[in-house]
Amino acid sequence: MRQGSVLSPFLFAIYIDDLVALCKPNSKLYIILYADDIILIAPTITSLEKLLHNCELELNRLDMVINFKKSNCLRIGSRHDAKCADIVNSSGRVIPCGD
Repeated sequence: MRQGSVLSPFLFAIYIDDLVALCKPNSKLYIILYADDIILIAPTITSLEKLLHNCELELNRLDMVINFKKSNCLRIGSRHDAKCADIVNSSGRVIPCGD
């Protein structure tokens, strides 16, 4: 498939559909897919880190990896400006927090 093809996002979504199944209904965890980007949403740092680790395992099973050079953590809500704990991937790399 050529890069930029209109089918690429659709085929990507089909390929990683099992990733979205990691979030059970009523879990307050969300995985949003847009083209070839993935957004993880969780109510706490602990649950976000667990979701990240589960995603890493599932993507590894699909022979894919997360590009942590392009990854960022964004805190939203009433405490958006409060310092939060570091989010660390399964290999120990800290994901930076952004504005």
